[in-house]
Formats: sequence, structure tokens, C-alpha cells
Amino acid sequence: MGSACQVFSVRISFLALALLFPACVDAPITEAHIAPNGQLRANLEQSSFSAQPRLAVGQAVQVAAVLAAQPEGALEDAAAFPASAGAVHLHLRADSLMEPRPVTFVWTHGDAREVVAGVLAPTTTLTLAASHPISPEQAGRWEVEVFSADAAGVTGDLLFRREFQVL
Repeated sequence: MGSACQVFSVRISFLALALLFPACVDAPITEAHIAPNGQLRANLEQSSFSAQPRLAVGQAVQVAAVLAAQPEGALEDAAAFPASAGAVHLHLRADSLMEPRPVTFVWTHGDAREVVAGVLAPTTTLTLAASHPISPEQAGRWEVEVFSADAAGVTGDLLFRREFQVL
């Protein structure tokens, strides 16, 4: 009975050691590994490898937007704004977005272009995403664009574009 306890103790120790060290994954066995008699060939060299997890490349997001003179409350989508409104507010809803992600807002009027860093967050309702002040000197055609961005702020794909007029 003493020897059975020793075997049990050795097996427990081996199991404990096996759990402490990371497991090794072997490559699949191919025909090159099998001898003509059906047994594994002896003295096969195996090269080590490691799996590298890949991040998701992209995520399809549908963006709904409203351009309004109102920063909050009941919103009225418009394509033209009197300069007296003081500002144009872009409200966004991003469907199918899993987590907040950086974006770049680009407001363009003539040759003037203003780039503003922002965040597109997952919501089920329209949320104020960006605003731009307007004045009578800035009358004319405007465009607002929303681009994806990386953590460093480098601009990526166009997510949304909308033209509007300041009167």
C-alpha cells in the first residue's frame, strides 16, 4: 500500500508541474511523419511556432445624422441655416458600433478647412457629436465630413458627408 501512495504522490506532483508550465502545441502529423509500417518515424525534427492573434480589421457601422441649429431637445434637420443661429450642430447615431472609437470631423467652407478630433460612441439615439460656430461672414456652401481615425489621430475612411448652406 505504501508503493501505491508513492505512485499516487508522483502522479499528483507531475500533474502539478504540468499545470505550472505552459502547454506546448505540436504541429499536425502528416504523411511525412509516418513510416511504411504505420508507426511514427523516429528522430523527427519539429520547429517551434506560436500563434499570433489577429485583431478585427474593420467593423461595419451605419451612421445616421441630423444637422440642426439646436444643440439639444427637439431637433429639426436642416440643409440651410441663418447666420444668426450662431452654430451648426451635428447629431449622430452609430448603429452596430460595439465600443467608442476615435473619429475626425472636418468642417469645410471654401478654402477654409477645420479639423476636429472627436469620438463616435455607441448609442441608440441621436447624440450631439460636434458643433461649429457660424457668422454672417461665413455665408455660403459648407460641408461636414466624419472620418474614422486611429488612436494617434491619423484620418482613415470616410464615414459620413453632408453639405449645407449658411445664409
